[in-house]
Amino acid sequence: MKSILAIILFFVGAVTAAPTEIDDQIEYATSLNSMASSLMNWYGSLISTKEQISFTEIKQVWDDYRSRYPENITQIQLTNTDLTKLDESNKYRFKVESLITYNHLTDGEHSQLINETFIFQVAPFAKPVIKDISRDKAEQTKIAQTSEFNRSHYKAREFAYAWLAYLDGVESMKSTIYANQWLDKASYSMKIGSEDVQGSVSSTLTKRKQYLAKGGHLLRSLDVKKLENKANTFILDLVVEWKGVNQAGKPVLAKIHQEIEYKIQKNNSWTVISIKEQHLLPDIAPWIGLLC
Repeated sequence: MKSILAIILFFVGAVTAAPTEIDDQIEYATSLNSMASSLMNWYGSLISTKEQISFTEIKQVWDDYRSRYPENITQIQLTNTDLTKLDESNKYRFKVESLITYNHLTDGEHSQLINETFIFQVAPFAKPVIKDISRDKAEQTKIAQTSEFNRSHYKAREFAYAWLAYLDGVESMKSTIYANQWLDKASYSMKIGSEDVQGSVSSTLTKRKQYLAKGGHLLRSLDVKKLENKANTFILDLVVEWKGVNQAGKPVLAKIHQEIEYKIQKNNSWTVISIKEQHLLPDIAPWIGLLC
């Protein structure tokens, strides 16, 4: 069992990770997750269906730009993304290609393919700020025959990316995950090899630090499952990659499966009931894709 735990926790490369590499991983993960959560809020709040799902209000300064999107948007599919760190301090360029489907009042459904560039400023462990947005292309295209990319799709991802950013130390994401409603009440269990930890969120995260001391989480898959026996209650199913070092300073590559049970309240906020985490054998091959 000890050897299995070693495989899961301490996949060590031929070269020891230098401190600057770990710092780069933390900066990349926290910045990406924070910006991704912000983007999910941006696009999810553009969709105008009857789903009772709330998003954080976008700053009024962007009202004019947002008026350029079609009205009556039914879904938005992000078809391509690219992230570049700029030379200017704490600034990133996030290029997004999206397929937007909307209902025209007179002649039914239409779709537009839109390319946009967001410039974010992300101070260390802080919420991202959109500094500029430009539209590079907008053209009519074929209608996307799916209803998958709705408000629910974006709400789940807004929460997931914010949660991962919070795990890596971005305390300012607490409001996005409604932390004041559940952080001191939810249970958190964790299985790593023969280790089985049960407790509160704070106590489990403290013990978790022994194995994942310093590094960054990246979201690799996400699914939402409704619990039929509980009203307005769901499971947010995440698979996450973590890279960094353990408490002893040894490099760690982890593949983490989390099941987050949550209930949607009458005001559309989320209350997390429990978190179950299991550490799987890590994937040595690199993941493909920027956002999930």
